[in-house]
Amino acid sequence: MKMRPFVFHVDIDAFFAAVEVMLRPELRGLPVIVGGMPDERGVVCTASYEARRYGVHSGMSLRMAGRKCPHGVFLRGRYPVYRDISRRFMDCLRRFSPRVEPVSVDEAYVDLGGMDYLNPSVSDLARRIKEQVERTIDLKVSAGLAFTRMGAKLATEAAKPGGLMVVADEREFVSRMSIEKVPGIGPQTQMILLGLGVRRVSDLERRYPGLWKRTVGVHLLGGRHFPASREPASRSFSRETTFPADISDQRMVLSHLSYLLQRLSAHLVREELFAGRIEVKARFNDFSTFTARSALPFPTYSYPDMWKAVLMLWQRLRDRSDRPLRLVGVKVEDISEARDLLPFLDLRGERISAGLRRVRERYGFTAIATGRSMMLQALYPVERDGVVLKTASLTK
Repeated sequence: MKMRPFVFHVDIDAFFAAVEVMLRPELRGLPVIVGGMPDERGVVCTASYEARRYGVHSGMSLRMAGRKCPHGVFLRGRYPVYRDISRRFMDCLRRFSPRVEPVSVDEAYVDLGGMDYLNPSVSDLARRIKEQVERTIDLKVSAGLAFTRMGAKLATEAAKPGGLMVVADEREFVSRMSIEKVPGIGPQTQMILLGLGVRRVSDLERRYPGLWKRTVGVHLLGGRHFPASREPASRSFSRETTFPADISDQRMVLSHLSYLLQRLSAHLVREELFAGRIEVKARFNDFSTFTARSALPFPTYSYPDMWKAVLMLWQRLRDRSDRPLRLVGVKVEDISEARDLLPFLDLRGERISAGLRRVRERYGFTAIATGRSMMLQALYPVERDGVVLKTASLTK
């Protein structure tokens, strides 16, 4: 029996910008740029397709985006709204398959294998899923169906915006791709290969089969199976922010770190996950960037226990430079869904964190806060779902 494609990849088109247009229809057709104002520091989170025609893209500095598209509509974004739509997006996919692998807030892989008896045509099933997702979240999505994650992802990119591509011959499909689209080939290697006349994957396979095997073949030959058991969607989560102006006040720096860690702790509690390692990031006003990390005594989601580690790590970073700070961030790593606990461990911090989550779910995130993080309320706008940082970021 001929093997059918079964890896389905779905991506919400220009997610944050599309949500803003949905909520404000008068923005339809305009270049929408989400991330902040054009005179602020920070980066573009999402640009609409209209803005991309002017060369604006995710990760570009807001000031550069302002120069490229001065007439663009710049918005700071509504991250609680994005999270809610992302949750509905994932829930919709899980109605069609028990194996959904989120990649970020706006994209996921879905395993459609083993559905031959329920759905004679996997292509029709993919089309039905795409249509149902679009009805559920009221946003356009692009989708790709192939035999491997790489093939499905590339098919989605080829189907943008708003289309569906089904790949019948994945090797032939990938061989026609330009090398810029190949995962694992960085910009410097691309420049060298282009200089040698290698422009497509087929050129790479013919002239440099060893490099092809490491970058393309490993996906085509070894990416056919979803994991047998569920793993956390991400092995790490992070939150970071760029300050409106450089900061030297240590109390204000710690206030930001405290708030970012509270957001991470709340996420871990909600997802019933535990962090085994924590990292603090600091970027100074000369753009020098340092990180410090350490293992936690035991995997946890406890804000009080993780805060002790953050304080220790921050002391280590503060000794690296006496310059004012431009950005800080916190990351939790070594994520697990279960753990072995010794009977003498003190779990009061976890009970506190779980209690904070219950209060915030009922009354809003800003209903309760640490005294340290309340300093931010004099610096930023405050909404029910949290302090509106200048360049807050969602984990990708």
